Amino acid sequence: MPIFEYMCDNCGLVFEELESVTNRDKPHECPECGKKTGRRIVSRFATPGGGLGTSCGSGGFT
Repeated sequence: MPIFEYMCDNCGLVFEELESVTNRDKPHECPECGKKTGRRIVSRFATPGGGLGTSCGSGGFT
């Protein structure tokens, strides 16, 4: 099962859940406030070779 990222519309907490694809878009319970207002968000991801202050293609592997 994949890990999805959710954000609570009530308190703003961003949290992760190990969830089946069929249940990914259903509202999830927030571990902070307990309300079932967590909605799936698009996760940011890391790419190899990049770094702070580098432009595309300038921070590759050595």
